[in-house]
Amino acid sequence: MTLPQSFCLSVADLHPKLPQIAKAKGLLANWQHKEQRTYTEAVVHAVALIGWMQVYFNTGPAGGLWDNRERFLETRAGALMGDFRKTIGPTTLIKKASGATHRRLGHDLIRNAQHIYGKAFWSSAVSTTDGQPMTILDYTKRALKAAALL
Repeated sequence: MTLPQSFCLSVADLHPKLPQIAKAKGLLANWQHKEQRTYTEAVVHAVALIGWMQVYFNTGPAGGLWDNRERFLETRAGALMGDFRKTIGPTTLIKKASGATHRRLGHDLIRNAQHIYGKAFWSSAVSTTDGQPMTILDYTKRALKAAALL
């Protein structure tokens, strides 16, 4: 899914009445045309974020982040697209996208990631060299422990 280059937004294009969906599409168009990235890359990043959330924040209903984990995940997935930037000479103008804009874009990315890879992607079985049954998530946790990152 490649958006037309005419969907790209600059700092000057943003105003308070511009709908969130337009800002989200503008961020995605900027990602694709100005950053030379693909939608597939964004979906793969979303899959990685889903796994990261399951490794580090899947501790059970203890309040705080647990209560808002889905919205947090959507916001972080959308935040991968960055903010609105425009360079004029040596000066770079930056207009931060709101959390709502990132969340709207991230919601689509997470939904597409779960549709393409399946909701149970991180629970998929993998085979190890010693024949031990494991899921991708368990394998990831073991690798992170071995690297002293968990």
